[in-house]
Amino acid sequence: MLRLRTLALVGGLLIVVAACVRLGLKHVGSRERVAEVTHTPVTGLGPATLAPVQPTGGARRILLDAAALERLRESARAQTEAYRFVLARADEALAKPVDSGYQGFQWADAVADLALIWHATGDARYAEGALRYLTALLDDRLAVGDHQGGDDVVHYDSGYGIRTFGAYTALACDWLRGAPGFDPALRARALGRLERWLAWYQTDGYLRDRPIANYYWGYLTALSFAGLAAAGESTAADGWLAQARKELSTRALPALRDELRGGGWPEGYQYGEYTTMEVALVAEAFRTGAGVDIARHLPWLGDTPAHHAHALLPDEHSVYDGGTWGEHPAVPSALGLSAAVVALDGIGDPRAAEGRWLVRHALPPLRREQAWVGLLADRPSAPERSPRDPAKTSLHLAGEGLTFARSDWSPAATWVSFQAGPWLAEDHQDADQGHFELFRGADGLLVDGGDSEGSATINHNTLLIDDGGRHLTYPPNQGVWGGDRVKTTRFGDDGKVTLAVGDIGEAYAPKCARDGCKTRTVRKATRSLVFVRPALVIVDDRVEVDEPDVKVVWAAHLTKQPALDGDLASAVVGSSRVDVRTLEPAGAPHTAPREPTPSGEGSHRANKPWGPMWRLEIESPTGALTRGFLHANSAGPAAAAPPPARVLNGQHARGVAVRGAGESVGVLFAEPDTRAEATLDGALDVLVVAGLTPGRHYRVDVDGACHVGIAPAEGGAALVATSGGFVRTTARCGAR
Repeated sequence: MLRLRTLALVGGLLIVVAACVRLGLKHVGSRERVAEVTHTPVTGLGPATLAPVQPTGGARRILLDAAALERLRESARAQTEAYRFVLARADEALAKPVDSGYQGFQWADAVADLALIWHATGDARYAEGALRYLTALLDDRLAVGDHQGGDDVVHYDSGYGIRTFGAYTALACDWLRGAPGFDPALRARALGRLERWLAWYQTDGYLRDRPIANYYWGYLTALSFAGLAAAGESTAADGWLAQARKELSTRALPALRDELRGGGWPEGYQYGEYTTMEVALVAEAFRTGAGVDIARHLPWLGDTPAHHAHALLPDEHSVYDGGTWGEHPAVPSALGLSAAVVALDGIGDPRAAEGRWLVRHALPPLRREQAWVGLLADRPSAPERSPRDPAKTSLHLAGEGLTFARSDWSPAATWVSFQAGPWLAEDHQDADQGHFELFRGADGLLVDGGDSEGSATINHNTLLIDDGGRHLTYPPNQGVWGGDRVKTTRFGDDGKVTLAVGDIGEAYAPKCARDGCKTRTVRKATRSLVFVRPALVIVDDRVEVDEPDVKVVWAAHLTKQPALDGDLASAVVGSSRVDVRTLEPAGAPHTAPREPTPSGEGSHRANKPWGPMWRLEIESPTGALTRGFLHANSAGPAAAAPPPARVLNGQHARGVAVRGAGESVGVLFAEPDTRAEATLDGALDVLVVAGLTPGRHYRVDVDGACHVGIAPAEGGAALVATSGGFVRTTARCGAR
């Protein structure tokens, strides 16, 4: 189906509010999936843990327990930076009415900002102001007093506004309890709106049963907050709390536990930041309001500091841009981690200290949008700890199939990403299996080329496969029907080398795969990425197709037009250069069309670059069913010379030797359990042998003539293959 975006239409003009850019442009219409996901309930959240409860938070149930209220007052007394940001926003909202912003986000923030300042200072003006914006959420849509909202205000954009109109009405019902002017009639009106909004979403809201979707978490946040705020007051509110418990136990927590192991958010962190905030605050709200430690059953939440540390690019001004992004380069945010810190602190998780370090030292502060979350997380004297371990410069997210690696933690480091994992999100997840990126410091060398509409494979750095439409549904792009079987089969890092292998063939499965057909143009496709620190990335592709005339193209994206010279493509970006050398297929033609190119319409086909973009293409000759690509990609200073490289051939082994200015590196891909041989072109400082069986012993013998023998062995002086299926040694032979 078409991947559409819905933008706010105000006064007849199409405008994109800053919150819209930061939180993500939405679209209506789901992608087709092969199968429904059946979630196993979290056993720890069964009847014993999530039994019917009366909220235990006293006067305030959602987030503001006694300790949180005291921290607010302490921040006010100390006039901390986080407090000053929220106070400034609250004063703006008092000075004159603010418009709703995109789908009510500015009113939602106004309610939260004003309510927290009231709790921090006791000044009734802020409570009165919060009530005015609560009334706007109940009755209005675009401007305070326009009376264009009401019962159907959350219907727009398939229910996107449930996360603002619904969740913050519920928050106000809790946080403004006892505020001057919050009389029974206004409270009853608020609860009535919530009843109608939630009832509609439960039957008609978009992705209401898809826990890996930002829409779902907007709904679950509203449902949880409403249940916690009003349980015991009505049978409807008791039902909301019961339904929220059921959603958490049977859908939400199992999905985050099983499908997103290691963290990450497949829609992209333009959506993931706000969703992480919602997940974390729902968990903390159940702790403060119902005595249920949801966060203890959420390993995903504890994984967010490590994810954010590795996803942040070396310059700290941009972040990994997988999924939907409206801004390029993608801009980092402290929102998700600030909320995660609140929830992790609530259960005494030491990883809160790592999140706090990132918020304080690596991410921009929450000055305006959701500044109130920064105030909730404000703990000036709390411990912090850097997650940047010099001995751990890579991270693999097993659920999403996403790998990050870098040369070191300096601002000038080389940074690499690699994607090979299942189709998890109904929307916003890109068709980008096999995609990799390469940065040096602030310079994007091989980048994700697609804008917020550029989800199709043609915008990414992977394989483009075209059978003329014989079987493939969106040639030369991937589909969505076999994506649940895409996976990273190997990942390992020994400190010098990071290796990841992706089985990506099923990403090209045709539409009939959802009905169980076995027809495949792409019978097999694997991509191996070997990052040899500090700046060399070897990419090996093996593809098997069903007919010899299938077109297979290796693609990569650059923001500068590359210079093409035989098997070499080079470009200078900022103070850096990238050199892409094709070792296989030998003599393959290189082209670099400027995008966009004719590609067809719709999210699965459209070539939609986010700026000046060139697509480097290397086409495999037709005529054979088995195709292969072998590329040496290197990053270096702009004035450096491209490193020479040559193919290494042998028996049951093949690879490449690259001789850089400071280090010579060889990478051989061997068959795992067969004696393999190859001849080098001289001594090597680093010799990596990949393709082996993890945990098995191997001997790698190099004689004086630079002949390499690789064979399984039984202990002794043998090398043990890492979890990535590789061993590393040196080759001291011949002339250097």
